[in-house]
Amino acid sequence: MRRYLPFAIIAAVFCIATIAGVGLYQSRAQAPVKTGKLVFGQPGANPPHMHGSRKAPVALEEFGDFECMPCSLFWPVLKQAQKEYGDRLSVTFREYPLTKHTHALDAARAAEAAGLQGRFWEMHDALYGDRLLWLGAGDTRAALILCASHVEIDLERFKKDLDSEEVSKRIAADRERVASLELDRTPAVFVNGDRLTTAPITIEILRAAIDDALGVKPK
Repeated sequence: MRRYLPFAIIAAVFCIATIAGVGLYQSRAQAPVKTGKLVFGQPGANPPHMHGSRKAPVALEEFGDFECMPCSLFWPVLKQAQKEYGDRLSVTFREYPLTKHTHALDAARAAEAAGLQGRFWEMHDALYGDRLLWLGAGDTRAALILCASHVEIDLERFKKDLDSEEVSKRIAADRERVASLELDRTPAVFVNGDRLTTAPITIEILRAAIDDALGVKPK
C-alpha cells in the first residue's frame, strides 16, 4: 500500500494544478486584453457607420467581414451588449472584406449601397441573419438583392449603387484604415481604443471590456 502513496500524492497535486490552471485561464479569458495601442491611423470612410451617440462614454469600433464565420458569431454578442448598455455604448462598423473570402467584397458593397439610402444597419443585420442563404446561392448578386428587398429600400437605386464609385471609395477608405492599423484578421474589435485580442469574443469578455471603459469594478 505504501509504495502507491507517492503516486497518489502526485496524482492529487496534478489534479489540483489542472483545476487551478483552468480557473486561471477562464479568469484571463473573461478579462479585456489591451494592446496599449490607441486607434489612430487613417480615418476610414466618412461619415462612418455609427450606431449610437458620439457622446457615449464607450465607443466600440469593429472591422468586419460579412462572410467571416467569427464575425457572424460576434454579431449577436454585439447586439446583446447594445441592448444592455443602451446610450452608454456607440458602435462603428468598418468594412474589412478579406481577399480569401470569395463573396465578402460583394456583401460589403451591398451593405454600403444600402447605406447610401440610410439603411446600412438594417442591411448589416440582414447579411448576417441570412448569411448561409446568400453564401450558398448560385447567383450571389441576385441573393444580395433579395436580402436588400427585406430592408425597405429603393431596389433599382440599390442595384445601380452596387457598382458605384461612391461605394468603392468608402470600402477603399476603410481598407486604408485597416492597413494603417496593421490588422490581419476579422473581427477586429476596439473598445475606447484598446483592441480585444481574445478570441472568440464572448458576451462576458465584451462586458468586461465595456465595464472597464466605464470604470465599473469587476464583481
